[in-house]
Amino acid sequence: MLFQVLLQVIAPVIDMAGFFGLFTQDAVSIAVTWPGFLALQLVPGILAFKLDGERLRPLLTLPLHQVAYRQLMYFVVIQSVITALAGARLPWHKL
Repeated sequence: MLFQVLLQVIAPVIDMAGFFGLFTQDAVSIAVTWPGFLALQLVPGILAFKLDGERLRPLLTLPLHQVAYRQLMYFVVIQSVITALAGARLPWHKL
């Protein structure tokens, strides 16, 4: 519940605060922090790829993941939480 729902619901606020902080606060410290978080995600990614015997090339898209894919996942989680709180029943969709 904590990591899969609550963190995903508040994460867009943290992302927006970091983005606006670039223009309102100490932009250098914020600009250094973001690559630091990328590095923290890159280390387990490299380890996982190495353990699976995969090439590391897909990890080059990690910054794009932070900007685009994460925002899409936030939207899906927030929409799901709102639907669950509203008590709506969702049918199975056919592919």
